[in-house]
Amino acid sequence: MENKVEKKGKRKLIILVLVLIIIVCVGVYLGYSLFLKDKLGSEGVSAKQQQLQQTQAVQAGQTTQTITQQIVSSKTYELSKDDILVNLADTDSSRYLKVNIYLGYDSKKLDSELEEKQPIIMDTVINVLRTKKAADISSAKGLETVKVELIQRINPLLQKGQINNIYFSNVLVQ
Repeated sequence: MENKVEKKGKRKLIILVLVLIIIVCVGVYLGYSLFLKDKLGSEGVSAKQQQLQQTQAVQAGQTTQTITQQIVSSKTYELSKDDILVNLADTDSSRYLKVNIYLGYDSKKLDSELEEKQPIIMDTVINVLRTKKAADISSAKGLETVKVELIQRINPLLQKGQINNIYFSNVLVQ
C-alpha cells in the first residue's frame, strides 16, 4: 500500500516537472520570437546583407548608381575634426591622401560606441588607406572599393550596431 502511494507521488512530481519544462520552453520561444528576433534581425542581418550586396556590386563593377550611393544613412559620425592625412602605397613617388571621413549608420545605440571606439576605428581606417595607391583613390570604382573595404573592417569592431555607409569629403590626392 505504501509502495502505491510513493509511486503516485513520484508520478505527480514527474508530471509537474515536465509541465514546468514545457512552460519554460514555450516562454523562451515566445520571448525570442516577439522581442529579440526583431531587434537582432533588423540590425545584424540587414547590415550583413548590405555588406554582401556592396561586395557583390563592387565585384560586378556596377557602372550605374552603386550600393553605397543607394544607402542613405539617417545619422553620420565625423571620424576626425581635422582632415586625415596618410601616405599612400605608391612606390614610384611619395603620394599623400588628405580626406575627411564620415561614418553613416542608423542605430541610435551606436552613438556612444562610435565615440568610445574612435581611436580604434581611426587606426583601422589609416591602416586601410595606407595600403592604397593614388590610382585606387582617383577613380569612382576604386573609391567605392575602398568604402566597402572600410565598412567590412570597421563593422566587426562594433557591438551595438553596424555602419552602413562611408562618406568622403575634401578628397585630395597629391
